[in-house]
Amino acid sequence: MKKTVITLLLILFYGTGFSSDGNQAKTGLSFLKSGIDARAVGMGEAYVAMTADASAVYWNPAGLLGAKRSNVLFNHNEWILDIRGEFAALSIVRSRSAWGVHVNSFNIGEIAVREIPSTEPLAFTSAHYLSSGLSYARRLHERLDLGLSLKYLFEKIDVNTASGYAFDAGLIYRPPVNGFKLGATIQNLGSMGNLHNDDTALPVLLRLGAAYQLPLKVTGVNVNLASDLVKVSAENTRWHLGSEFLLWKQIALRAGWMLGYEARDFTLGVGFNRSALRFDYGYLPSDLGSTHRFTINFNL
Repeated sequence: MKKTVITLLLILFYGTGFSSDGNQAKTGLSFLKSGIDARAVGMGEAYVAMTADASAVYWNPAGLLGAKRSNVLFNHNEWILDIRGEFAALSIVRSRSAWGVHVNSFNIGEIAVREIPSTEPLAFTSAHYLSSGLSYARRLHERLDLGLSLKYLFEKIDVNTASGYAFDAGLIYRPPVNGFKLGATIQNLGSMGNLHNDDTALPVLLRLGAAYQLPLKVTGVNVNLASDLVKVSAENTRWHLGSEFLLWKQIALRAGWMLGYEARDFTLGVGFNRSALRFDYGYLPSDLGSTHRFTINFNL
């Protein structure tokens, strides 16, 4: 069992691109550090101030109020090997408040169990991780929104299971500068039960970011720029940069850069908007292979 757990954790940590020589993963549930929404991924995950739809339940619950209408979001992560993630969220937006619910599922498929190097494994096993929760955002001032998320957490590795809880808190502030926003959030404050007698420390994240829509006077062209500083507990500080070029409010081209990682650096993405429907694709290469995000978002 011990060798199985070690194999699973190595695949999970390296597959998400968060491990490096100076940052051996010191926390569990690393899927909580992996960004959702292909638009965010295409912009280098510089999204704490940009988020303005149902994706805010992950990035910053205060961002739920950025949407003009209630909306639904579905996201699929296609990882290396047999690793996949699914995410679904719903936001209900009112004039000065908003609610959101989400389910985030992460699965590692057939994992070979071996005691010694061999061509035939002794058996196959799997791992499953889940986060589900409720979010609430409130407009306290015309320039300030606050949000809170409460999450239930679950993990299963082979036959061993554990559960726990966590909460996120965030804010969005709009200074008196057109097109400029500031955002901040702290994520995954909580605890997990023991997994096979082992403690699981949650990855606490602090995100500080800014987003700015350039005041261009070119007809049919909008440009968004974003930047986040991200500090993960027991790991180094990272810097995320993102850009988005929106043509005729229908076609989006995106690029991002991540500093502070050894396994990844740049990201790319495209998006297509049509009426109340939006489709996005995000591409994130890593040392072990490329990962792909696909997102559908539609207004209610």
